[in-house]
Amino acid sequence: MDGPSVQTISQAISNPDYWVDKLRFEDPETFKELCGGLLTRFLDLPGPELSRVLGTSPVKDNRRRFLARKKGGVFGAPLTEEGLAQIHQLIDFLGNHTHVEGIFRIPGNSHRQQRLKDNLNSGVDIDLELGEFTPHDVASVLKIFLGELPEPLLTTRHYPAYLQVPDMMLFEKSVKTDKPNKERQIETYQLLFWLLPNVNRKLLQAVLSLLYKTAQAQKDHKNRMSAHNLGVMFAPHVLWPRSLTIADLKDNVNKLNGAVAFIIKHSQRVFLAPVQLRAQCRLYFAAKEKSEAQQKPASSDDTASPSDEVAQTRAKKRPHEDAAESKTQTDLALAQLYAHVQAMPDSHKKRKYVKQFNEHSNCTPGSPNHKVLPRTRGKHVRSKSWGAAITKLFASNKPQTQTRSGAHSDPRKSSQTPTSDRVEPGSAVTQRSTHRGPSVGAPKKLRTLPLQPRKL
Repeated sequence: MDGPSVQTISQAISNPDYWVDKLRFEDPETFKELCGGLLTRFLDLPGPELSRVLGTSPVKDNRRRFLARKKGGVFGAPLTEEGLAQIHQLIDFLGNHTHVEGIFRIPGNSHRQQRLKDNLNSGVDIDLELGEFTPHDVASVLKIFLGELPEPLLTTRHYPAYLQVPDMMLFEKSVKTDKPNKERQIETYQLLFWLLPNVNRKLLQAVLSLLYKTAQAQKDHKNRMSAHNLGVMFAPHVLWPRSLTIADLKDNVNKLNGAVAFIIKHSQRVFLAPVQLRAQCRLYFAAKEKSEAQQKPASSDDTASPSDEVAQTRAKKRPHEDAAESKTQTDLALAQLYAHVQAMPDSHKKRKYVKQFNEHSNCTPGSPNHKVLPRTRGKHVRSKSWGAAITKLFASNKPQTQTRSGAHSDPRKSSQTPTSDRVEPGSAVTQRSTHRGPSVGAPKKLRTLPLQPRKL
C-alpha cells in the first residue's frame, strides 16, 4: 500500500479537519452516519427525529408565503453562493465598524436601506466606504437579509436538537446541577454545524465571526453590545423556524436566545471538528486505501525476479499482520469506548457499563495488559459472579449418594441412607458415616438427629 501522498500529508498537517472535510464531500452518507452516532451520545433523538436531523427524511415546513416572492435577487430567495458573495460585502464592511455604538440595535434610514437592497439584488459591486450608507444602515440590511431567508440559517430540521442543548448540565455525585456542561454543548454544536449545507455553514461562520468581534469590542465600552444582547437580536433571524409564531415559541424564547448567545461566545471553537470525528474519518480513509490496495490485480507481464520471493514472503506474512492490525484496531476502539464511558457523569448507567467492561475482559480497556478472554469452540465463556461462586460452593458440599446400577440419582431421595448402610431405628447417624467432611451451610440440628426408619 502506497499510503497518503506528500501533498495529502501536508494538507492534513495544515488543516486538522482535512479528513473530515474530505469525507463530507466524497461520501456524505457515511459522514452523516458518523455524526449521527456521535450525536446520539448527547441528544435524545428517536429514529424519525434523528433521520430529520441527518437530512435523510423530509421536514414539513410552511414556506408558502415565500413562494410568492419574485425570482431573482438575494432577498427572500434560497441561499446560494452568488447571494453569499453579495452579502459578504456587508459583513466585510461591518467588520471595520464594530466599535460603533448601538451597532445592530439602532435602526438606520429606511430609504437608504431600500436603495442598498436594490443594489444588492441587482448584483452590482458596492463601495460602502464612500459614506453613502451608515454602519447602522448596513447592519439593518444584514438582519433583514437573514430574516427573509426561506429557512433559518441553522435550518428547521435541526431545531429539535437546538432545544435540547441548553439543558445539558454537569453532574456532581450523580446529581444534576444547574451548571452548564459547556464542553458537551460545544461538541454538540460542532456536530450540528458540520451537518449544515455548505453555503449555510460558510455564511454562519462569517456572521458569527462578526458578532464575536462586536461582542469583544463591548468589553472596551465602545458599542455596548454584549453577546447576550446580540443573541436576543439574532436568534429570531438565524434559529427560529419560519412556520412557528411568537405564541408557539413563548416557552422556549429565553432558551433559544441563550443558545445563540452561547454560540457567539464560543464561535472560535464551534466550527472545529470533535476529536472523535477526526479519528473516525481518518480511520475510514485508511481502511479504504487498504481495501483498494488488496483488490488491485497484479500485472500479468511481470517477469520472474528476486523480488518475487520477497513478494511471496510478504504474502505469507500478510494474514498474520492483518490479524495483528485488526486486533490493534479492536483494542483501540475498546479503549476509546471505555474512555467515553469514564467521561460520563457518575450514574447507575455508567456503573453498569463499567461493570460490563470488567466482567468481559481481564483488565480495563486501554491499559497495556488488556486482553480479551479466549473463547472455546462450542462453549460460551461466562464471567464469574458472586452468585455463581456461592452456588458452586454449595453444590460441591452436597452429600454424594450411591444409586442402583442404571438408575439416576434422585435429589429428593439424596438424604436417605443406602440399603447396605442401614441402621436400626433410634440410632444416631454421625457425620463421618454419611459425609467425608462437614456440610457447609447445613443447620447443626440436622447433623445429630436420629434417622427415621425407612418405610418398606
